[in-house]
Amino acid sequence: MKKAAAVIVLLVLALTAGILALPHVVTTMVTDSLRARTGAEDVQISITDSPRLIFGEIGAVDGVLRQGRIGKLFVRELTVTGTNLHFDRQALFSEQRLVLTEAEHVELRGVVDGDAIRELITSEADKFSDVAVTVHPGSILTTAKTRAFGQTFEVTIEGGFTIMSGDLYYKARYIAARGMGLNALSLDGLFPDMLVARADSVPFGLAFESVEEKDDVVILTAGK
Repeated sequence: MKKAAAVIVLLVLALTAGILALPHVVTTMVTDSLRARTGAEDVQISITDSPRLIFGEIGAVDGVLRQGRIGKLFVRELTVTGTNLHFDRQALFSEQRLVLTEAEHVELRGVVDGDAIRELITSEADKFSDVAVTVHPGSILTTAKTRAFGQTFEVTIEGGFTIMSGDLYYKARYIAARGMGLNALSLDGLFPDMLVARADSVPFGLAFESVEEKDDVVILTAGK
């Protein structure tokens, strides 16, 4: 009888210890998942108000990621906020994967600066050199040089990010070029639509919702 009671006590203690350790375990899983998905150098996540965590429910999550990527785009800072999030329990505890099934509110907000956009254009549009980018409210202005027929042309591109069928693209809205023999340079196809990030590149299965150009930065928002 005493042995049975001792076993029960040990089981209760083990269960209690497991429940108490669960917030730390899940926080580590969320942190590791975000770091693996974005390649962020610094990930800080806080999970609070989660008495039903054992059932795959998180009361509130707040976090910040620095120096990461979404698709091909370098993001200076990503913030994540959410309340009443529900995760797939089997994936969470058996497979150590975070699969968000529903949430009262969840938002991922990314800050992208002009240097990141310049890097994107330089790497994806190899016909350009001396690329410079300035972000204005409502638009992104790019200047660059390109060579054709032995001549150098100065190109000006006004463009921006847009969401199409869930994917994030960078599109040129206006292109102009200056140089001798300009009639020899075709602007058609000079800057085709650029796929920046697939819909499934956003953490937690969130979807791109909005893009806003402000002074010097672009704000990307994703939610569910």
